[in-house]
Amino acid sequence: MIRSIKLFCLILCFPIFVQGCGDDLPDDLIAYTNATIWTGTDQPSIENAALLIRNGTVFDVVPMTELDLPDTVEEIDMSDRYIIPGLINAHGHVGIARGLETGPSIHSEQNVLDQLQLYARYGITTVVSLGDEPPEAFTVRDNYNPGDHGTARLFMSGPVLSPSSPQAAFEDVSELMQHNPDWTKIRVDDNLGRSQKMSPEVYRAVIEASHEHEIPLAAHIVALEDAKGLLEANVDLIAHSVRDEPADSELIDMMLERDICITPTLTREISVFIYSERPDFFDDPFFLRYADSDVIDQLQEPEVKQRYTGTTADYYREALPLAKENMMALHNAGIRVILGTDSGPPARFQGYFEHLEMEMMQEAGMIPGEILLSATRYAAECMLIDDRVGTLVPDKHADFIVLTENPFSDIQNLRSIEAVYIGGNQVEM
Repeated sequence: MIRSIKLFCLILCFPIFVQGCGDDLPDDLIAYTNATIWTGTDQPSIENAALLIRNGTVFDVVPMTELDLPDTVEEIDMSDRYIIPGLINAHGHVGIARGLETGPSIHSEQNVLDQLQLYARYGITTVVSLGDEPPEAFTVRDNYNPGDHGTARLFMSGPVLSPSSPQAAFEDVSELMQHNPDWTKIRVDDNLGRSQKMSPEVYRAVIEASHEHEIPLAAHIVALEDAKGLLEANVDLIAHSVRDEPADSELIDMMLERDICITPTLTREISVFIYSERPDFFDDPFFLRYADSDVIDQLQEPEVKQRYTGTTADYYREALPLAKENMMALHNAGIRVILGTDSGPPARFQGYFEHLEMEMMQEAGMIPGEILLSATRYAAECMLIDDRVGTLVPDKHADFIVLTENPFSDIQNLRSIEAVYIGGNQVEM
């Protein structure tokens, strides 16, 4: 896997506390004080601590007993609150739909910005959009400051590549590189027999071409055999849980050997069948806080509900238990399972589906602390953005969430969001 060599000393030694005197502190800090703070590192949460922010980045995390703030520092009291790093969706899609509509008519910079703001309001402060974003998404990524606009940070792959030959693979990758993608993306899947699956010789060429440009590649898979073939070809991320056979020791060994991560996207499965009836979350106040009521109404129309029945719905409904079991098998073997939902296409509700995904991960057997790591530090590491986000350590972006309940007790306590900050700026809720 293409990975930057990271020095973890800072993280392992963190927190490096500012000692003593307020005269040693810059006078342009903002201090969020009296909170319980989890930095996303291997260190436990720090009770009665302060998060110090300067110019949109983390300056330090300091126990209140060791902090003497100068009078010039702005202090914001966070008593009885929990502060954690902003959440990262390592597998979403931005700008490809609006409500239940898709196609060029809905593509716009504003639609992309609206969706990134929606993610942010749910505490998802970074999104890696893996495929088929409109050109306007690149414009937003390159020209808008997330902190100024209250939008999630955006990393993206651009069009999902589907070349017909190895030669076409090199040509397609070369054309994609003009947009400076953060990742490339392919699908190795026959769509339940309805399309031709990409051959190994073609996907090997796409991976090779992408790596020549020093860009990592994520692959959509369903089958165990394809996951293994892609790992042999040096894929950088497995997108989706294996859904046709149990994960075996060969797959586990291959992933461990190359330190490859997986985004299970359990909510992608339920989105295929759940709207055949009225889902329980349509009554969840946390969902309804930002959900589009018109879309909810449309999804309850008989002709729309009918779309969520049939062969595809039945397949993924029946495959979901195995997808969960395979996720847990990989997790228990030490493979990093990271938060990813495939949210963004119609009826895959951005922001809320990330919380639903984490709830499903907990139900499958992961404990809250493990899920929090998967949605912060591990997601940043696996998506190669951990130099900027994922933990609250000095010099990283000040992207964080303020909660009223302890997320380590129950992952659903992440829904107790009181405030979200991106680059030190509070998101309008």
